[in-house]
Amino acid sequence: MPDDLTKAERPTPRSAFAEVAPRGLFERPGVVRLCDPGHRPKTLLRGRITSAWSAAAAGVLGVVPPEQPGVPAHSPVADILWLGPDEWLVLGTGPGSLAPILLRAGLAAAEVGDGLPDLELSGPRSRDVLAGGTALDLHPSAFPAGRATRTRLGRIGVLLQRVEDGGDGPVFHLHVERPWAGYLWSWLADAALDHPSNNESFPR
Repeated sequence: MPDDLTKAERPTPRSAFAEVAPRGLFERPGVVRLCDPGHRPKTLLRGRITSAWSAAAAGVLGVVPPEQPGVPAHSPVADILWLGPDEWLVLGTGPGSLAPILLRAGLAAAEVGDGLPDLELSGPRSRDVLAGGTALDLHPSAFPAGRATRTRLGRIGVLLQRVEDGGDGPVFHLHVERPWAGYLWSWLADAALDHPSNNESFPR
């Protein structure tokens, strides 16, 4: 990239779902809706939990990262998902990456937004569609809103996050490594076709 190319002139990162979903949207009315939210900053945070480390992280993020799997931590600055021992995914609530601020605080962090795209799955049958590809118990009592966990869907691994329900039922965010983004979108769209729609004429 030329050194004199200004930030405003830089091309927008190509969506990881562009080849299978140029419009970034798929809907099967009464079943599910898939939406590509576009680029969003995401930061991978690593570190050994100590009192000093937790204080430094909380100083930037507004909350101590969770020490247990499944239950994220929330603050006005970010949602923080537990990925594994000493590893978290930080979803900032603002437009900019939190990685530089975390680095300045002496923490190990890296921006991974374009390498870990996500899509939003919603709709009254979204839980049924997911259940066809994962062994995870998705019943609301076992996987309530706010939960996030790694699981397998079809042939790939995903980070599945259930957010607050929308007006049309459960809402899930699925984070996936970029090379598998097309597979994930196609798998979900194909699985949705196995469920009756209230408008069969809607284009796929």
